[in-house]
Amino acid sequence: MQLLNKLDDVEKYKNFGVLTQPFLDKDYVYGKVITDLRHKQKDIKSGYFLASLFLWIKKEVKYSQEKEIQKLKFMRTAKEIWESKKASGCTDYAILFATLARTLGIPTTILHTAEYDWLQRLKNGGDSWMHYGHTFCECYFNDSWVLVDPTCEYIGRIYNPEKLELPYKIAGKSIFIPYFRGLDLGERLNVEIHNKKMDELCNALEK
Repeated sequence: MQLLNKLDDVEKYKNFGVLTQPFLDKDYVYGKVITDLRHKQKDIKSGYFLASLFLWIKKEVKYSQEKEIQKLKFMRTAKEIWESKKASGCTDYAILFATLARTLGIPTTILHTAEYDWLQRLKNGGDSWMHYGHTFCECYFNDSWVLVDPTCEYIGRIYNPEKLELPYKIAGKSIFIPYFRGLDLGERLNVEIHNKKMDELCNALEK
């Protein structure tokens, strides 16, 4: 994981990362998305295309609170998550979405964020041992970047890539600050190592 990159290279985000290697055929994925769109009579060029993709993922892979699944948070590839049919949380859904979107040729980021109030406590030396954040994706679609939350099923066409102010709440909060943007996490991480790197990257952000 490296410090936050700017959205300055569309072609870069067509590539696959360590955890986001392709595992399904492009035509198969496209067919699933198009079938959903046709059922809903939506335009293929609209944001509904991205929505059909994450709704299909959510249909196939369910959130699980099982201890064995939660222990694997930040450690699995997209293929491993898909084959298990169980997601440990938002990062798993983002990894799946990014992998399948790139399989379709859509430039897509993994965007790690910190919850605003938690970030302020961290940077001011307060109680921050419990880590609060959320993982999104960004897609370059129809000539612009859009924010996608595959977990909460949201697409934002106009947003500030440095401060996400959401029209909905995640665990009671609606403001999230991006601290990492990449192809994926770059490696398998256990929760302890992930949280340590999160602290380092968040502390490097300007107040």
